[in-house]
Amino acid sequence: MRTCYDAFIQQTQVHVTGYVRLKLYKGTITIAGRRSPYALYREDLATFGADSMYDQHDAKGFIRLYGLPLTVQALLKDTRGTA
Repeated sequence: MRTCYDAFIQQTQVHVTGYVRLKLYKGTITIAGRRSPYALYREDLATFGADSMYDQHDAKGFIRLYGLPLTVQALLKDTRGTA
């Protein structure tokens, strides 16, 4: 079983590599930067303005879908009268 777990971890971590810059100050640590050849973040795509990658109308559907479990929970609470 241990060998299966080790193989799983090794496979899921194949693309986990890169560098992290840290700031240490008076007992605190803050990430000052990070870099990886596999990073999904791209500054040119990180925008909420009008572009071809992100449609503002998608947000409404995402919020509804993400909030659905809370809506169902509230309906059940009203129906059953429980917390």
